[in-house]
Amino acid sequence: MTRAASPEHRDELLEKVVEYVLKHGLVDLSLRPLAAALRTSPRMLLYFFGSKEQLLAEALTRGRARQQREFARALSTKRSRGEQLKLAWEVWSSKESKKSTWMFFEAFTLAMRDRKRFPGLLERLVKDWLPFFEQAVAAAGVEPERVKPVATFILAAIRGLQLDMLATGEQVRIDGAFRELLRLLALQPKALITLISESIQRSSPKNPRPSSQPIARRSVPKPHRHLLKKR
Repeated sequence: MTRAASPEHRDELLEKVVEYVLKHGLVDLSLRPLAAALRTSPRMLLYFFGSKEQLLAEALTRGRARQQREFARALSTKRSRGEQLKLAWEVWSSKESKKSTWMFFEAFTLAMRDRKRFPGLLERLVKDWLPFFEQAVAAAGVEPERVKPVATFILAAIRGLQLDMLATGEQVRIDGAFRELLRLLALQPKALITLISESIQRSSPKNPRPSSQPIARRSVPKPHRHLLKKR
C-alpha cells in the first residue's frame, strides 16, 4: 500500500485526529495514546503524516477550515452586515464551538512560545481570516485605504471577546460587549469621537489641574457612510 493509494483512509484519520485534539487538547498529546484512540498504530500515523508536528499542523488546518466554512455561511446570508456579524458571533460563542475556540488559543499560545514547532501557523491564524472581514468591510462602503485596518480591528475585538468567554464564561456580559462593538462600528466618525470624548470626561477628576497650555482645536473628519448599513 502506498500513501497515494489510500487518500480516503488518510483523510478519515485526519478527521479523527481533529476530534481527538478538540477533546484532549494539544499540550500533552503523544502519538501512542492518540493511535490507540484511533485504533491504529504510531507507525501508521507517521507513515501517513511523516511526523507528529506535521500531523498536528494538518489537524489545526482542518479545524480552522471548519470554522471558516461556518463563518462563510453566515456572510452568505441575505442580511445586513451587522446581522451577518451577529449570526457569526452566535456560531462562534455557542457551546458547540467552545472546543474549537480552545484549540485555536492553545495552538496560538504554543506557536508563540515555539514558532519552529508550528512554522507559519501564527501568520495563517491572522491572514487566513482577514479576507473574510475585508470583504464585508469593503462591501459596506468603507474607503479602500481603511478596509484592512477596520477588518483587523474587528477580528482582534472578536478574538478578545472569545478569550474573555473562555476565561469567565460570562455569556450575557460578553454578548452585550459584542452588541456595543456593532454599535461603535455603525457610528459615523463624528458621533464616535463625541462618544469617546464624553466617556473620557465622565471618568476624569471633577477638578482637573489647570494646564498652562491652550488646547488646540482639531477639525473633525466628515462622516462617511455607516459601516454596517444594508447593502
